[in-house]
Amino acid sequence: GAAAMATMELVHAIGLNGSAEQPLHVIQPESAGDNGTHDLVYASGGCVVLASLRDAHCQEFLRAHDAAITCLSVSGSGALACSGQHGDNPDAIVWDLQRRVQLFRLQEHDHGVASVGFSQDERFLYTMGVSQDSKLVVWDLQTGCIVSTQVLNKPAHCIAWGGRKKDIKGRDTTMLQLATAGSAYLKIWTLDPATGSLTSEDCVTGISRNYSCLAFSEDREYIFAGSTSGDFSALHVKNKVMHCVTAACSNAVASMLALPPDARFPNEPYRIIVGGGDGSVTLYAGDGRHFRDLAAVQLEGAVSSVQLHGPNSFDLPLPLIAATSKGFIYQASLDAAHLSARRVVQQSHCGPVPAVAFAPGAAAAVATAGVDGTIALWDLSSYNVMTHGSCQVSKTGAPLAISFSGEVIFTGWADGKLRAHDAEDGALLWTIDDAHRNGATALQTAHNSKFIVSGGDNGEVRAWEIRTRDMIRHLKQHTMTVTSLQISPDDSKVVSASRDRSILVWDLAQGTRLSALYQQMGGINSVALFMDENGEATQLVSVGQDKKMSFWHTSDRSPIESIGDGIGEQHAIAANSTGTLFATAGADAKVRLWQYNPTALLLEGVGHSAAVLSLAFSPDDKQLVSVGDDGNVLVWNIYQ
Repeated sequence: GAAAMATMELVHAIGLNGSAEQPLHVIQPESAGDNGTHDLVYASGGCVVLASLRDAHCQEFLRAHDAAITCLSVSGSGALACSGQHGDNPDAIVWDLQRRVQLFRLQEHDHGVASVGFSQDERFLYTMGVSQDSKLVVWDLQTGCIVSTQVLNKPAHCIAWGGRKKDIKGRDTTMLQLATAGSAYLKIWTLDPATGSLTSEDCVTGISRNYSCLAFSEDREYIFAGSTSGDFSALHVKNKVMHCVTAACSNAVASMLALPPDARFPNEPYRIIVGGGDGSVTLYAGDGRHFRDLAAVQLEGAVSSVQLHGPNSFDLPLPLIAATSKGFIYQASLDAAHLSARRVVQQSHCGPVPAVAFAPGAAAAVATAGVDGTIALWDLSSYNVMTHGSCQVSKTGAPLAISFSGEVIFTGWADGKLRAHDAEDGALLWTIDDAHRNGATALQTAHNSKFIVSGGDNGEVRAWEIRTRDMIRHLKQHTMTVTSLQISPDDSKVVSASRDRSILVWDLAQGTRLSALYQQMGGINSVALFMDENGEATQLVSVGQDKKMSFWHTSDRSPIESIGDGIGEQHAIAANSTGTLFATAGADAKVRLWQYNPTALLLEGVGHSAAVLSLAFSPDDKQLVSVGDDGNVLVWNIYQ
């Protein structure tokens, strides 16, 4: 029927690799060759995302990584980008941002790529491996060939291009320079592009510091080196000595941006913005031997990227875009103390997202829970966070399951407690303390919103009246973790699936077991419920550790059919409201859309870069939301 024509496309990614190296860059909209719609480029999971500050719906995705992007660079003109990853395929990929295509896949590193960067003339690119790899490679961007390879005998924690090297009289030569720094050292390298020779000189740093980031001044007379001690040193490039150290933040310096000199203040030609591990962003001005702070703004999370936004780079307030380790992208204006302002452009989870849920009949918002202890309610028209709640994960453990009634967001946690947060303001309303002995691993809200059903790590299934928070049912036959629960549309039955290889169907009114279904191999990860021709909830589809999809009738203890054609282990399954379509997702990071009857694979959705943990269809069946280990919340449109 009509479902055979169903298809799906990724429309939005909510995510930011906030702890990556320089995860966010600003481009002049014209440079991306698309009439000026995109002005941000950032890393989200394994995707490079082009986005717009003015329109949250305006996103494009560049995909070629099979793991999270660990470093990102954009060339000065905005024409090129380069992204690197860790893992089994630790490649760096060079992108043409105008044509949205991959130019080169650079496969020279083992274990991971720690940093990438374009030379000022956009002719060369460095890629630096993680410490186990310890290679520094310079590439020619006209050919994609290696210009020079250097094995670093000391691990470098940061690296920066310094443009053309000057001769003794201060004139540009054909040589290029770079700097690398790490624990108690800073080196300046000279590259001869013609021969590929790469030679280094050590700087006298004067004090012992573990350097965390580097930036050359615009005139290349100084190099600024931020450290894990929260200060930055100014080192004279020609003499290779340190001229001063300036305390900047109460944590490591996470990012720095050297600004062009302001001709109106010849006594303080050097200006630098320092992004702190404590969330501070501060503008300093000085002459190389002394610096003072002129303006500051406070953000949430370590400032992993700070960029100017707009033509003004001289007068306060300075317009900035910044990214932080807490998953925020900010638009900020840097001004004298009390005048600074900030606006959240995008918020996202930082770390894996194990659970997602819609409220019955409400397609406008979706709730998610992250292992960092945050609960978010997302407005799907703007992709903003409407409500934000959180728990201290050191006390509660991670959230394992979520359910949403419309007024209340229910969550099950690793400490065995059920928690309820207000959907309006995110406040913790109440806790059921001993809901489960270990973790509360599965959760569903009844269609009548009068009770919730929870499943636990020890195999028990329990029903709770929401108004009184009393336990009204205790159903214990599973011998291992309950992984998934489904409540029939009339709220009379609950289906529980478990790691013990069984699916049990319970009569909630009587508190008795109606049927037991068993799988031969492997635990069951997730189950979806379908109606038969009489409108009874008697048909099930499960996915599990046997790497198969199994089809069941509640009257038959063995599966009617099992499909396992190389889809790997699937962690989640969800059905749409009419039962015509369902989706599965799991270890291989793909989101698969299936027709239910007759069963047919319609589409494999690519977007996640790590295992997908949970899926939910919107109640109007027009969208599917997937979440997982890469920290991304992906929104897919379903067309049928």
